[in-house]
Amino acid sequence: MAVRPLFRRAARLLGAAVLTLAGTLTAAAPAHADFGTDYHDPVTATKPLTRPDTRSCTVEVMHDQQFRNGYGNPPDTPYTATLTPPADCAGPWSAVILDLHGQVAGRQFDRIFSARIGGVQVLLSSTPEPSKDGIEWNLEHDLTRYAPLFTAGPQPFSFDLANVTDATYTGVFTISASVTFYTADGHRPAARTADHLLTTGPFALTQTAPAATRDLTFPQNLERLTAEVYTRGGGACEEFAYASAPDAFVTANPSLGACGKGPFRELRLTVDGRTAGAVWPYPVIYTGGWDPLLWRPVPGIFAFDLPAYRLDLTPYVGLLLDGRPHTVGIAVNATEAQNNDVWTGQINLFADVDHGSARTTGQLAEHRVAPEARVDTQLADHGGGSGDWTVTAGRHDLARGWVQTSHGRITTEVRDDLAFRSAQQLRDSGNDVTLHNGTDLTRTTATWGGGPHRTTTVHEDEPLDVTYRVTHDAAGNTDQLTAMDLGYHREATAATGGHVTERSTVDHTLRPTARRHDGDSTVRTGTSTEDYRSTGPDGPYHRTLSFVDGWPKP
Repeated sequence: MAVRPLFRRAARLLGAAVLTLAGTLTAAAPAHADFGTDYHDPVTATKPLTRPDTRSCTVEVMHDQQFRNGYGNPPDTPYTATLTPPADCAGPWSAVILDLHGQVAGRQFDRIFSARIGGVQVLLSSTPEPSKDGIEWNLEHDLTRYAPLFTAGPQPFSFDLANVTDATYTGVFTISASVTFYTADGHRPAARTADHLLTTGPFALTQTAPAATRDLTFPQNLERLTAEVYTRGGGACEEFAYASAPDAFVTANPSLGACGKGPFRELRLTVDGRTAGAVWPYPVIYTGGWDPLLWRPVPGIFAFDLPAYRLDLTPYVGLLLDGRPHTVGIAVNATEAQNNDVWTGQINLFADVDHGSARTTGQLAEHRVAPEARVDTQLADHGGGSGDWTVTAGRHDLARGWVQTSHGRITTEVRDDLAFRSAQQLRDSGNDVTLHNGTDLTRTTATWGGGPHRTTTVHEDEPLDVTYRVTHDAAGNTDQLTAMDLGYHREATAATGGHVTERSTVDHTLRPTARRHDGDSTVRTGTSTEDYRSTGPDGPYHRTLSFVDGWPKP
C-alpha cells in the first residue's frame, strides 16, 4: 500500500476519513469490518458528573431525532425547539445538566456537532464511528454556569449535526437530548453563577479573514468578567494543526503535499483591539483521526466534549463601563501566516455586577500582554522528503486593573505563563513519523481589596506523542503501525490570605495502538489503555480501562 505524505481529512461533503502527518492512510477509512461487524459501545474512564440528590425535573428537548443529510434541500440540521425551565423546579438551581443519547449503525465518518441555547453555545462535541451492527453512546454536560439563560424564561434550543449519507456511508445518527434542573436546599445550595451572559455569536477564521469581531454593551455596574471560547480547527489540515510542518519545509518539498504553517496555533482574544488573552487549543483527535482502530471503543481525550477555554478579563472591566458598545474580537496567530483552512467557534462572556451600586468605575492599571506569542522554528531538511523540526512558543503576560465598587476598590491581576514545544521527525517520504508535543499552561489570578488577598492558580500539562511507521517487503506485504500517548494533567488551587483553601487535580492518560497488515495475510488490530485519576471536593476518583480489538481486555 503506497502512503502519500499528504495531510488530508474528509472534506465536509466527500472525503476520506484519516489524516496524519505522513499522509492519507487509504486503509484507515471508516470501515466497520475492521473488528468484524460489532464492537463495544464507546466508553471512557473519565469521572461522571456529580449530581445533587435534591428534587429534580427533566425536560426533553429532542427525541430520537435523525440526522441524515445536513446539506440536502432542505437540510435536516440544525434541529430547533424551545427549552422551557420547569415550573415545578423553579430556580435558582444547584445544578443543570444536559444528557445526550445517540445511536448509529453501518458505516460513517465522525461528525462534529454543537448545541446552543438562546443563541449561546453550550456544547461542542463529535460522534463516534459505528460498527455495522450499531453502537450507542451517552454524553453528559454541565450547563449550570448558563443559569442566567434559564432564569430569563423559555429559550430557543438548537442542535447542529451535519451528516452525509449515500450508498457507501449509510450511518444515520439518531439522538435524544434532555435537560435536568436540580433544585437547591440547605444541603445543596444554589450554584454561584454569573449575573449576565453575553455572546459574540459564531466566528470563522481563515487566511483571508483571520480575525472576527462583535460589538457588545456591558452593564455599567460591571464588577467581574470571564470569557469562555469554544473553538476547533477544521478543513483538510487544521484539524491536525498540531502535526503540520513549517512552511519552509513544505515549500522545499512540494511533492509531499504536506500541510504547512507549523504545529503551533494561538487564538488571541481582544478587547477594543487590545490583546487581552490567548487560547492554545488542545490537540483533540476524533474517532476517525490517524487510524479509526485507535479509538474503538475509547474516544480520544475531549473528543466527545471539547473544552471551553476560560480567560479572566476582569482587569479590563474599567474600560467597559461607559454604556457604549465595545469590540470583542478573536484572531488566529499571524506568526505562521495564519492557518491552512479554518478555525470556528464562539465566545461567551460571563458578567458579574455590583448589586449595591448602579455604576462602577475602574481602570486598566498595567498591561503587559504580548500582541502575539514568541515563536521559534528550528528546521533541518535532509532532502528526499525527510526532515526534523522543533517549534517552540511562549507567553509571559500580566494585566492588572481595579474596579471601584460599593464594597471597596477591588484590584485583579492576571498572569499567564504559557510554553509550547513540538519536536517532529519525518523520514521515508512520510512513511516514518515521530512527533513529541507538549504544552504547559499556568494561569494565576490574584484579587485584593474588599477582603483578604485571594489567589487561584490553574496549571495544565498537555503531552502528545505519536509514532507512525509503514514498511513494505520484497513480497509485497505492507505493515502499518500507529501508537499514541495522549495526556491531560490539571492542578487547580485556591488560597485566601496565603492559606490554600481548595485543591483539585486531574491526571488523564490514553495509550492506543493500531496495526494493519496487508499481503500474505490481513490483520486489523487495535488496543487502548485509559487511566483517569482525580481529587477534589467530592473526594478521589480512579478508573482504568483496557481494550483489545474493540472489547475489554480479558
